[in-house]
Amino acid sequence: MTTAAPFPPKEVDQKKVRKAAVAGLIGTTLELYDFVIYGTASALVFSKLFFPNISPAAALIASFTTFAVGFLFRPLGGIFFSHFGDRLGRKW
Repeated sequence: MTTAAPFPPKEVDQKKVRKAAVAGLIGTTLELYDFVIYGTASALVFSKLFFPNISPAAALIASFTTFAVGFLFRPLGGIFFSHFGDRLGRKW
């Protein structure tokens, strides 16, 4: 019975790892900032602006429902766009 010799450990470029971590941190921070701004606006402005003809409580629920749709579709968008990222993003 023969065994293959293991490959030597590959050197990890710490500069690339740090650059990827910072890029991920910036992207996540901007995305969460966007959701905080939208959530604040949906609580303070959107219920009066987009739903003026219904009761204030129902308008607030409707504006938060539009906010919740964003959270519900985030995983679906990740699944959908990861396909294109895998196919097109690795060519360059």
